[in-house]
Amino acid sequence: MESVAYRDQIYQIFADPNTEFETQIKQALTTGTEYLDLSVGFFTRIIDGTQKILHATGDHPLIQPGESCPLDEAYCRRTIEIDSQLAIEDAYASPEISDTAIETFDLGAYIGAKVIVGSEVYGTACFADTEPRDDPFVDAERFFVELVARLGGQAIERRRYEQKLTQREEQLNEQREIYRAVIDANFDSVFRFDTDGVFTYASEGVRDLLGYSPAELIGQPITITHPDAQTSEWALKNRSQILSGEPAEAQDLPLKTKSGDIVYTDIRGVPVYDGSVPESERSEDDIVGIQILIRDATERRQREGLISVINRVLRHNVRNEMTVIRGWADMLAEDIDGEQATKATVIRAAATRLIDLTESAQQIEENRDISPELEPTDIMPLVDRIVTECETRYSDASITVDAPDKAIAETLPRIEVALFELVDNAAKHGESPASIEIDVHVSDLQVICRIRDDGPGLPNTERGVLETGEETPLVHGQGLGLWLCYWIVTTLDGKIEVTEFDRGTTIEVHLPTPSRE
Repeated sequence: MESVAYRDQIYQIFADPNTEFETQIKQALTTGTEYLDLSVGFFTRIIDGTQKILHATGDHPLIQPGESCPLDEAYCRRTIEIDSQLAIEDAYASPEISDTAIETFDLGAYIGAKVIVGSEVYGTACFADTEPRDDPFVDAERFFVELVARLGGQAIERRRYEQKLTQREEQLNEQREIYRAVIDANFDSVFRFDTDGVFTYASEGVRDLLGYSPAELIGQPITITHPDAQTSEWALKNRSQILSGEPAEAQDLPLKTKSGDIVYTDIRGVPVYDGSVPESERSEDDIVGIQILIRDATERRQREGLISVINRVLRHNVRNEMTVIRGWADMLAEDIDGEQATKATVIRAAATRLIDLTESAQQIEENRDISPELEPTDIMPLVDRIVTECETRYSDASITVDAPDKAIAETLPRIEVALFELVDNAAKHGESPASIEIDVHVSDLQVICRIRDDGPGLPNTERGVLETGEETPLVHGQGLGLWLCYWIVTTLDGKIEVTEFDRGTTIEVHLPTPSRE
């Protein structure tokens, strides 16, 4: 067969996309040994000064797949150093082949070429024989070996590219699955619209939320889910906002189901950009649609409505009853003297604090989605009142205070309720008599109020309430008071730390200081 026919055969071997790379190399080596009339063909990987045989034909014991040797002992050492092929008809007489290589492999004839992958030397494609060759290698044979090496390198590049594509597809599939799982875990449904407000996508969750199948919504205007003109007006306004690049949110937005019922939802809408535009270069001109994340808020809305009613009734009754108690305490304090008058004053203070608490609760409910406007507050008068009241309540308790004259924190007066709960709790559950130390420390960044007692320590459930606000069955006043303490401190941008020793507990309340700006 003519040399051109052998070359065409090599082209055909590497041109078939359905043939595995290993099969292509084996076929090319077999074709090469036949064409060159040499008994051995091998394809190597050279890395870190070592030659490893990847594929081979022939029965040479050291030239088999998996065999390796130092590059200095290989015929291929010189091959990767020169720009063209290395063709040796008689290796025993050639200065190109080292004595070590001849002693190791004992090959008489050799021809090889570099395999280049990604502009770097990958290995070699070689053919050899145990006997020297009588005739010199001609240009066609040299080109043939170069062709095997070149097409072999291209096949490796193609395989690497395909592997990267496969890995990329696997990563994309994994990301899609993570995205789907996050959406399923956090949202009841996901919608996508084009810039004209027409559905282009709806997740499966829409069946449970609105009663439509995803296919029923595709191509429909978003107004199909609007129960009234007010909702449509809101959607139009916020669609314009999103198309300008700004996200939009809404709570308790009504939507109409397929059957005509109304469900209330929490919604967040974000722009969808042309994926071909780099994130750093995006503008509103690159927005191609809108994605809406929806959570069903109907049950929450009903629950909050019920809680709101209960809270209003409870606050009203507590305020009225405490007002009566405070009034009688005032009259008692005026009519009696000495220790009895002091007790009446304590009753009045407790009633006043509960009335203040109901008023704070009302304000918190009315502004529950608004961060409190903190203000510079000297907590020392609050601490002094707390100490006076607890000493009156627990006459045998020992309460010592180590504090500066002033301790200005960025907080609100209702912090007194939280601090009182902690001191009162220490007095009630300390040793008999209880010993309590209150230290107040002021730094540039925070005010720390440290309350230390000598009691048996906090139960785990109540420690969890103070540290994390963990919801536990609150079956007595202590647990409720500690939860209230945690809630007040954390909503005022403070934090609570609990340290327990062999005997006693130390609780620190950290409050921010006013900004120096």
